[in-house]
Amino acid sequence: MSTQRRLWPVLVASGLGIIVLCGLGTWQVERLAQKLALIATLQQRMAAEPLAMVEALKQPDAEYLKVKATGSLDVTHVLYKQTIFHGLGGWEAIAPFKTERGTEVLVDLGSTANKDQAAKPITEVTGILRLHNKGRGYFDNDNNPAQNQWFWWDLTAMQKAAGLSAEAPRLIVQALANDSGFEAAEPKVELANNHLGYAITWFGLAMALAGVTLAFVLKKPDA
Repeated sequence: MSTQRRLWPVLVASGLGIIVLCGLGTWQVERLAQKLALIATLQQRMAAEPLAMVEALKQPDAEYLKVKATGSLDVTHVLYKQTIFHGLGGWEAIAPFKTERGTEVLVDLGSTANKDQAAKPITEVTGILRLHNKGRGYFDNDNNPAQNQWFWWDLTAMQKAAGLSAEAPRLIVQALANDSGFEAAEPKVELANNHLGYAITWFGLAMALAGVTLAFVLKKPDA
């Protein structure tokens, strides 16, 4: 009788723990479904026909919209941001573009292994609107505007260095294939999606707790 009384607190605590852990796992599965649906929606945006720049910028959520604009590229104010190019260190070339309607925006032209490579002028750009608002990473170096060395996306500082006005939209156009002389990257949705791993962790902990509880219950009492 005393053994049964000792088991009840363990079983109740274990049961509550398993319920909570399974609930967390289920929540992560639901978040996974939501994230996959969002990624699919953004991929559809990128695959759609391009919008005029002025129309896309009117949208309340313009990121990942495909846009097209004609105008002029300022090749005298090209910024270079460190990146990976064919598995080695390289540089992304980012230059200001002014549309025929007067909108100023930074355009990510693509990457190169040579930081001294000059940009060729282009009069038309098609690309994907990006916010690049994640800020500085833990291991990122300090940006060095004086040396034109950028290691993380500080959009406000980059727009200032490129000579854009304060009214310029806080967005960057990731250009698709173009004639500027740089290798444009294939656009992709960059959203953190760790929900499956979290779900496996929570359900795994629930199974481990159930196993420990079962072992405790089946353990023979000491003689």
